[in-house]
Amino acid sequence: MSDFRGRMQEYLDVLKYQKNYSDLTIQAYQRDIEQFFLYLREECIEDLSEVQYSFLRGYLSSLHQQNLSAKTINHKMSSLRGFYRYLQNQEYINDNPFLLVDSLKEPQRNPDFLYIDEMVALLDSIDITAPLGKRNKAMLELMYASGLRCREVVELTLAQIDFSRQLLLIHGKGKKDRYVPFHDFAKECLQDYLETERLELMAKKHQEHHFVFVNKFGGQMTNRGIEDIVNRVTQNYDPTKKIHPHTFRHSFATHLLQQGVDIRLVQELLGHSSLSTTQVYTHVTNQHLKEVYDHAHPRSQ
Repeated sequence: MSDFRGRMQEYLDVLKYQKNYSDLTIQAYQRDIEQFFLYLREECIEDLSEVQYSFLRGYLSSLHQQNLSAKTINHKMSSLRGFYRYLQNQEYINDNPFLLVDSLKEPQRNPDFLYIDEMVALLDSIDITAPLGKRNKAMLELMYASGLRCREVVELTLAQIDFSRQLLLIHGKGKKDRYVPFHDFAKECLQDYLETERLELMAKKHQEHHFVFVNKFGGQMTNRGIEDIVNRVTQNYDPTKKIHPHTFRHSFATHLLQQGVDIRLVQELLGHSSLSTTQVYTHVTNQHLKEVYDHAHPRSQ
C-alpha cells in the first residue's frame, strides 16, 4: 500500500506544480484516490495493475450503495481515470481500465435564483445598524453585483479592488484571473464597511491582514461563515425560502441574460472556461419567458 501512496503523491505533485491545480481541487483528487485505495485493501488487491474493468464494476456498485449522486460518482471516476492515465504514461501499468467506464447520466437541474424584485427586497432587508450589518450588506451586495463564488469572496484582498474604475481582479478556479465590474451602490456599501466596521474589528482584535471580509474576531472570513450570514439574512427576510451563497451568483447570471446581455460576456464575467457551463442559465431565462408569455397572452388564459 506504501507503493500506492507513493504513486498518488507523484500524481498530486504533477497536478500542483505542472498543471497549477488549486489546493482545493488537489484535495478532492486525493480524497477520491484514497477512498479507492481503501477499497483495494478491503479486496486484497496488492498491485495497481491488478485492477480490471470487472473489478471496477464492483467498486461502482459499492458507490451506488452509499446513495451517492450520479454527479459525485462521475467526479470520482474522473479523478481515478486521470490518475490511471498518469500511471500508464509513466509505464507503471499497461492499461487504463477506467477508460471503459461510461459516465452516468446526470439529471438536469436548473440553478436556484431569485427574481429581481426578490433579490432587491432581500438585500434591502439587511439592517446595517445591527452588529456587522454593514459587513453583511457590503458582502452580499458585492456577490450579487459581480457574480462571485464563495471562495472568491473569502480570498478577496484590498489590492484586488480598483475603486476608481469600479473593477475587481478575481483569482478564479484553475488560477484563472478575470476582471469583473461592480456598480455604484455596491461601491458605496463596500467603502462604508471598509471605513467603519472593518477598521474597528481589525483594531479591536489587533489583526493585520489584507482580506476584505472579516469575521467578528477580525480574522479572514470562511465559506461556512458566508453560509451562516446568508442563512441569518434569509431568516429575517423570508424563512420559507431556501437561499444559499451561490443563489447570488445564479441570480446575477440569470438577470443579466434576462436583460439581453450576450451569453459570452456572461461567461467571461462568471469565469466559466466552457460556454456550455453558462448555457444552463438560458434554460432558466427561457422558462421565465414562457411563464411571462402564458400570463400575458390573451389566448393563453
